[in-house]
Amino acid sequence: MSETHSQATLPEESRNRESTGPADDQSGHANRSDSSRRRESLTADRAISQAFAVLSGSSVNANNVFIGNTTAGTVLGSGAGVPERRFLPSGQVTADVLRHLEATFVPPPVYDLVCRRLRTQPLLLLRAPRGWGRTTAALRALDDLRSSEVHKLNPDVRLRSLDIEFTSNAGYLLDSLEIEQTAALSEFHLEQLSSSLARHNCRMVVVLDSDTELFADATPYLVDGGEPANAASVVRKHLRLRLSEDQPEVLKHDDVSNLLTHVTEHRPATRDLALLADQLADVAAGRIDISDLIAQRSSSVDDRFRQWFDSDLDAETRAFAIALAVFNGMPLHIVTDAGRRLATLIELEEIPDESRHVRSVFGLRTADLLTRMHAQLEQTVEDTRYGRIAVEAVKFIDDHVPGRVLEYVWREYPAAHRLVRSWLRELGDDPDIRVCARAGVAAGKLSIFEFEYARELVIEPWADSGAPHERVAAIGALQFPGTQPELAPLVTRMLTAWLRSRQPLSRRITAAAALGSTVGRTMPDRALQLLRKAAASTELPLRDGVCFGVLQLFNVAELTGRVLEELAEWTGSRKSRVRDTAFHCALEISASVHIETPRGSRAWPAVVWLSDESAHLRSLIVTIFARMAQAPFYMPEAYDEIRRWVRMSERDPNLRKPIGKLLIELNHAIPEPDILQYHLKLWADETAGPVHAVDELLTMLETRYELQ
Repeated sequence: MSETHSQATLPEESRNRESTGPADDQSGHANRSDSSRRRESLTADRAISQAFAVLSGSSVNANNVFIGNTTAGTVLGSGAGVPERRFLPSGQVTADVLRHLEATFVPPPVYDLVCRRLRTQPLLLLRAPRGWGRTTAALRALDDLRSSEVHKLNPDVRLRSLDIEFTSNAGYLLDSLEIEQTAALSEFHLEQLSSSLARHNCRMVVVLDSDTELFADATPYLVDGGEPANAASVVRKHLRLRLSEDQPEVLKHDDVSNLLTHVTEHRPATRDLALLADQLADVAAGRIDISDLIAQRSSSVDDRFRQWFDSDLDAETRAFAIALAVFNGMPLHIVTDAGRRLATLIELEEIPDESRHVRSVFGLRTADLLTRMHAQLEQTVEDTRYGRIAVEAVKFIDDHVPGRVLEYVWREYPAAHRLVRSWLRELGDDPDIRVCARAGVAAGKLSIFEFEYARELVIEPWADSGAPHERVAAIGALQFPGTQPELAPLVTRMLTAWLRSRQPLSRRITAAAALGSTVGRTMPDRALQLLRKAAASTELPLRDGVCFGVLQLFNVAELTGRVLEELAEWTGSRKSRVRDTAFHCALEISASVHIETPRGSRAWPAVVWLSDESAHLRSLIVTIFARMAQAPFYMPEAYDEIRRWVRMSERDPNLRKPIGKLLIELNHAIPEPDILQYHLKLWADETAGPVHAVDELLTMLETRYELQ
């Protein structure tokens, strides 16, 4: 199945409304986002996701939407344009993830020692370099020892505080211990933590970088990783899981054997080995040629890349290469314009007086430029205010080049940092929101090398501006640092600080909206906790930002049920503003998110589809809507939304039974008897009212249609 949806727009500060009391506070909720603002929000969300995919080395076509299969468990897929998840979110590790790790895991030589130590002591420090496979090894060891549950701790957890709430017989992983935390640890703190773990019959693995220095007496707790797992074996195990029964011969191919030998000698990061398995599966399926893959993986790639960027390009074409890295897969006119703007900045820096070279308008043809860039044009479509149009997009042939270009410029050309940073900062306020999103994500990619500097000069100015497009850029800039183990705790604490009441309102709105993006998806429990605090604000634009963040999390694989549970809890809060925000979120979700299902002739409201797929989710939706239908300021909107479902079912009869099942439980949950029947009859009496749908739904309510 696929998903079609519109989403709540990023709130604007100019929408701030006065709130002088409970009644006034709730009366502002009715100002819903109009369709054009929802479209812009969806465009921003797609652009951020696509930019993250592009700079992660994934292939994403301009303006295409990639959605996974939709089930009641994973619900709405991972959102538009999101690449396969390469990070593990905090919280309980799902059984599916643990089974996948078990099927693909190749133990490193030290693995048996790790398991033996964990059997005899509850706390272990595993020290190994990044890319070694340390997170996988730690999770496998915890699961191998038959922990009832395995949890990944939030990145901002503090071991010295000992305030972690342990579940009996569970395993815990902390894969991002900050330098300051490591320096502050002592034997006393580790003994205290070990005692706390032992009392709950729990085990914990703390992952450390290979260069981490510990106090002298840490040896009883420490295991050094040593040699990683055999690289070729890792690739083969991942590959066998991806191949169908008629494709195993790819492993016997001489070129593949030589490639695996090369991989063993050079040992890339474990995540890159999994990517190689994906590519070999594409070779087996005939989607890519083995010779192209070998050329991409050969040891001369780095030399060729340096030769290309340093010698084959001049200042103007280097500017275009950087622009294409940021806007890879976007329309040619956008890339060209951005490239010329950067080239102008470079020229002003290199030749500041009036003798500057004037670039020829007809100096370089597109065909020559594409050849020098190792790029290609492709036909795609672009959404406009008045419909979709065909456009030519430009992209590097090799999906790994965009990220490499930015990283190479940052490592090798420090004199270019200020120019590129200023260029991106300016693009963050472009009239095209897709440009803002791409600029933000690129700035975030580069911030990995200098996060504090980027925060002060780019990210916070975007967040503080109050302009919706710059807010999109700021959110985009947090995607990469938010998924880096060494930076994630800093980003979490930064967003927590941004949400404090003394901070500028625009910064608080940005933080709330960012918690629905990749940043919040890595730590969903913490993100929802922070969003709940913000939901109690007196500032309606901030609560709109909370709604935006909640809606983004709702659309993420494996989080939909968690979000509905949270909203059901919020609707029972003693704080009126938290309830108000929850109702607003629920209405936005219901009005915005729709599911294409084979059972329907048109997209169904997601909440109706979910209620039909899962009794648990139906009970949560009933709780939320029953409370909304009794809330004075939300009662009309609750019934208006149900009316919209009913009118949809007039045109799609297959939608009536799912609605009926939901209305039966909702009718029972609302204290006022027969209130739904009353409204159904009113709607049927309207001009062109849903007569046939109402007749069938009334029959179901009267006979209490068998709930499945």
